[in-house]
Amino acid sequence: MSQENPISSLESLRQQLVLWLESTPAGDFVTAYTWAWPIAESFHFVGLCLLVGTIGLFDLRLLGFARQIPLPQLHRLIPWGIAGFSINAASGSLFMAAAPFQYLYNESFYFKATFLGVAGVNVAVFYLLFYRKIVTLGAGEQAPLPARIIGGVSLLMWIGVMCAGRLLTFYRPSFRFF
Repeated sequence: MSQENPISSLESLRQQLVLWLESTPAGDFVTAYTWAWPIAESFHFVGLCLLVGTIGLFDLRLLGFARQIPLPQLHRLIPWGIAGFSINAASGSLFMAAAPFQYLYNESFYFKATFLGVAGVNVAVFYLLFYRKIVTLGAGEQAPLPARIIGGVSLLMWIGVMCAGRLLTFYRPSFRFF
């Protein structure tokens, strides 16, 4: 009885995913229209500005910068960050559908996905364990140490997402395996 090599099985799955993504309506749309990719890039940039502009500011406040701003009032901007994340998820999905090989065979993509995953777990920990402790803090008050650590991790992860995302265009796979 022969066993299938798990690496070749994973490679086969990756190849099938590339072929499927390239054939989706989203992939067809982005590759068929010259302006689709640049417009998606513009939306991706706007989404990134909203995301990092609000979440980054909140993280910096958690770390102790701009203490004169009460955290609850600053937290009111978070929906703008969520909107930015949503824009980036949608535009990023278009990129992936249009050029899946560029992503699925690129180490930078896996770093970006890892940073996104850690950022997601980090925000869940923040809201589950520490949000209630900081929502009452007024101007001049310092966030508790665990909340400051979460803010620092968040800031580092979003910087990592941006750097890895930028590296995607520099470290493109130059060949196809299939």
